[in-house]
Amino acid sequence: MPDWWGSHTRGHAGIAIETSEGWLLHAGDAYFYRHEIGSAKRVCPPGLRAYQWFMEVDRKARLYNQDRLRALSLDHSSEVRLFCSHDAIEFKTFADQDNSQLQKDNLRSTASN
Repeated sequence: MPDWWGSHTRGHAGIAIETSEGWLLHAGDAYFYRHEIGSAKRVCPPGLRAYQWFMEVDRKARLYNQDRLRALSLDHSSEVRLFCSHDAIEFKTFADQDNSQLQKDNLRSTASN
């Protein structure tokens, strides 16, 4: 994990996996809502914002992690696919994209045999 990946909540972890298409980064609980990452301005519904505030152990580390992840998502979007499982819509979109790619790969593999 990057050296800035601090433990801002109890038990926090992130997973980075290198694939043939680039990196996948499961951001753990570094964010809870898809619009906190991927745009220059952080957007989070009030209820989720309050929950994150309640769960955080180190506010400064949590916000720093989000800032770094936001920068990563903007500056390296073609190299890294960033997602969390706290946002059901983001996770479903990610899983559906992965399933579509797997189906295409399987069709190519079958056609070449």
